[in-house]
Amino acid sequence: MKHATLRWAGVLLVSGGLLAGCGSVPPLKRITLSPPQTDRVPARPSDWHVMRVQVPEYLDNYHLQVRSDAHVLSEVANAKWAIRLPVAMTQLLQQTIDEKLVQGRNKPYDVHVDVSTFEPQPGGTVVLAAQWRVTDNADTAVSRDTALITQPLPARSGDNAEIIGQAMSNAVRELAMQILAQTG
Repeated sequence: MKHATLRWAGVLLVSGGLLAGCGSVPPLKRITLSPPQTDRVPARPSDWHVMRVQVPEYLDNYHLQVRSDAHVLSEVANAKWAIRLPVAMTQLLQQTIDEKLVQGRNKPYDVHVDVSTFEPQPGGTVVLAAQWRVTDNADTAVSRDTALITQPLPARSGDNAEIIGQAMSNAVRELAMQILAQTG
């Protein structure tokens, strides 16, 4: 009787392990804001320098977050930023400015960006709200403004990390274009 009980316990243990393997978590996706190098021509560096983008503390991490309610942020399951969000934003702003800047490439400007909101909203849009300024060597503001950028998310995109990442990338690139339009 004792051996039969041990045998059944072993069978249950092995079966439980096999079933647990069937319900495993999908692999973690690392999302980037920047498109792959193969999608764009490498830009010649300009003398503009994007300072590290300032973000609220809740955004200064690797978590891909969506606003699910007025006061609730939820992490997207099985997805994280490949690079901390403020660093990724800084890099994409610099890449976009270097790619798109035509006149004034040799002006030693610093670009300062202070983000107050950057997340997908329940209504199906990504919202990027930021204040920015461009300064010269004497730290004098050459231009400054407030930006409110929205990027639509496709219907039923839900927590699709790739779609959210693309929309957020588009918003950052749009911010760079606004800075250039008003300064460059």
